[in-house]
Amino acid sequence: MLLKFIAFLYLSLLTGQDLSAQDNRNNLKSLANGCYRLTNLKMSDDGRWLTVRKTYGPSNDTVLILDSKDPSQPEGYRSKVKNLVFLSNNNLLIQSQLQAEFYNPKEQKSLYFNAVKQMQAFGSKGHFVLHYNKDSKSRLEIRDGIGVLFNSIDNVIKFYTTENDFIFAITESENGKHIITLLKDVSKEEVYETSQKISGLEVDPEGQGIMVFEQNEDRNSQEVIYLDLSDKKSFPLNNVISTSFNGVSSKVIKEGKTYFLKLLVPGLDKDSSQVDIWYGNDNNLERKFYPPDREICYLWEPKEKRIVQIGNDSLTTNLNIGSDCYFISFETNYLEDYTLESTPLQLHVYDRVQDRYSVMDTITGWLYLSSFGDYALSIKNKKWYLYHIPTGCKKLISAEGLVKPWFTDDGEAILFDGDGAIWRYELKSGVLANEAVFRGYETSIVNCKTENIATRKGNFNKQYVNSTEPLVIRLYEPQDNMTSYILWYKGKSKIIVPLTSRYIQFLNYNKSYDWFSWVEEDYNMPPKLVSKAGGKERNVLYESNKADKAILSLKQEIISYTNSDGIPLKGILYYPMNDNSSAKYPMVVSIYEKQHQLSNLYPFPSNYEGIGFNIRLLIEKGYFVYMPDIIIQGKYGPGMDALDCVNRALDAIKANPLIDKQRIGLTGHSFGGYETNFIATHSTRFAAFVSESGTSDIIWAYHSFNYNFLWPEYKRVEKGQYKMSVSFSADKLLYLENDPVYSAEKVNAPVLLWAGPKDENIPSDHTMAFYNALRRNGKCVIALFYKDEGHVVQNQQAQTDLTSRTLDWFDYFLKGDTGVEWIKRGMKN
Repeated sequence: MLLKFIAFLYLSLLTGQDLSAQDNRNNLKSLANGCYRLTNLKMSDDGRWLTVRKTYGPSNDTVLILDSKDPSQPEGYRSKVKNLVFLSNNNLLIQSQLQAEFYNPKEQKSLYFNAVKQMQAFGSKGHFVLHYNKDSKSRLEIRDGIGVLFNSIDNVIKFYTTENDFIFAITESENGKHIITLLKDVSKEEVYETSQKISGLEVDPEGQGIMVFEQNEDRNSQEVIYLDLSDKKSFPLNNVISTSFNGVSSKVIKEGKTYFLKLLVPGLDKDSSQVDIWYGNDNNLERKFYPPDREICYLWEPKEKRIVQIGNDSLTTNLNIGSDCYFISFETNYLEDYTLESTPLQLHVYDRVQDRYSVMDTITGWLYLSSFGDYALSIKNKKWYLYHIPTGCKKLISAEGLVKPWFTDDGEAILFDGDGAIWRYELKSGVLANEAVFRGYETSIVNCKTENIATRKGNFNKQYVNSTEPLVIRLYEPQDNMTSYILWYKGKSKIIVPLTSRYIQFLNYNKSYDWFSWVEEDYNMPPKLVSKAGGKERNVLYESNKADKAILSLKQEIISYTNSDGIPLKGILYYPMNDNSSAKYPMVVSIYEKQHQLSNLYPFPSNYEGIGFNIRLLIEKGYFVYMPDIIIQGKYGPGMDALDCVNRALDAIKANPLIDKQRIGLTGHSFGGYETNFIATHSTRFAAFVSESGTSDIIWAYHSFNYNFLWPEYKRVEKGQYKMSVSFSADKLLYLENDPVYSAEKVNAPVLLWAGPKDENIPSDHTMAFYNALRRNGKCVIALFYKDEGHVVQNQQAQTDLTSRTLDWFDYFLKGDTGVEWIKRGMKN
């Protein structure tokens, strides 16, 4: 009888543990399901009305509408929102599924339009365009600022708008003709007709002409026609060249006169032989994976019936820099040997007038271009070089601390972000001076415009600021992770956001810079939506996650330490929720590189984690979470550097009596996964490891090919993130000392590995190799391979599974919750 009672008592205790664990899991799920982020903040130009999305895990289709004059509660909300836009008259256009809503928030009145597949704000008077689906005859409607219809057309395939409030609609008639119709105010005018399918248009900004792209079904190729709208004359491209092409793009250089064309021309037939030959001197391995087409560029003057090819067989990549006289040309792989992090590019300037090419310079990294195409900037060894493209003059801008350049749109100067100041460089005189001084802060200009010039290799940007408008400047104080935003104009500053330790995002400002809004949050404060008018006090319009009262008492500590070479580093230490000063708690350490700047983020609870790690879920379950900085110097190797930083970070919290030093886990993803793998083979300070999509064999990686970036992986291992600095053949011992898989026998704590078999950044073979090495050496290991997943888990069900298993793993080995069947099965001999 006594034995039966003992057995009953034992089973009752186990059942109680199961119920307690289940309750805890349900509480965490309820917490995660009830919390949301604030994203995609938008503001009307008068500053009064704001919209913001509430993002619950994978769902972000709920939108709040707020009135800055009445912060007591949201004015309204909409669900299942796909898109929304403020019109120029401050009304709202909202699309949900196949319905569009025109909403006047001031009067709280709505007009609804069904079967709408596309909507667009249009012009400066608050007009908008609705494009309906086939059930409504593919109708295109133009409506005015109060929603009244004033023009429409049926059977529209596509439409295009211009800066001067014109609309060009492509329609298909009953007899198969494709027609371009100009809609202007209440009028409609057919301007072009063809028997071929019109695949697209490029409309001049002022509407002087149209570039028409037609599909020739017989030849399976495209044709280009320029249409002059002043006299409706058309100018076919095939009148000046006979090249057949599969694709085309056009950019205006001088409206109505000069155009830059990129034609995608069929290349050689794809190699159909059984053998794919890789030559040891091939400097263009990428072309093995690209389509066999090649790109040819032209400068076309349709009315003059004149065309000039830009580039040649040796210079196959060509940039339109905004000039009708000068272009930049280069061969992407001419200097590629896959040993440098960025490919050196030898740039040439093509002078169209003199019809000649001249070498401009060899650059690595970025080239920044002025809006007029007459100047360019590049950086070498932290020094900026200025190029005057028409003369070929190259000049050193000799100053320290210049960070990112912005050309002024009037072509007179360059503004540089910098440490302690915004700098101004006068292009004509070459004088560099402080434009605005902010000592102790890193500065960056916010209200700037950037146009990326797309190329397969190299980074080219046109970026500039409006010289007649104020500057919105972000000031960042790195020592204490503090941020401020100011409005600066003609030597005077106005504070937008006072210096704060809170994380500021989604800063909005109107055209006159007298209304601002943003979202702010902190580690112990859910996101808030803030509005501010001119010099008035800030106004909190909305506080998210009000039910999350527990977060207000969250304790966080910033830990300072140095690595062995004395470089100062920091770590973020999160305390368990509702910690008891008389208890000891386990801790999970998460590593990557420098992380301390993330200290002011609200720890959002979520079961949908693409890497399985969630700070809030861990601290809710009674863990410390520690995120120390890791710095890779290249001196001792990335593994040794990571180990040194982690040991120093752990030493810095030795005195904390609440942390159970015998119950510490380590986790990291990607490069952090490699660091975790290495530390697992060299440290006895951790009781469990979770390694996520990490490299396990740096020697194998070095000699592999990266199918994500399409280069030999030694490029990244030597000069990239791993910073090995030397080749494997030059220092084999250094590689061996930093290779986790060759020290797998030294692992002395359980390891959970996971990877996606479709990961082309770090192939899942690395996870399998480490699993095999640990298994062969009799170590405690379980590997998870998520089907159809890559470097990060995307499927929602897989995300919840990974997040749950990560928590299970740490609970099992750090908290002794050994009732998890999938782990128990792996623990059996």
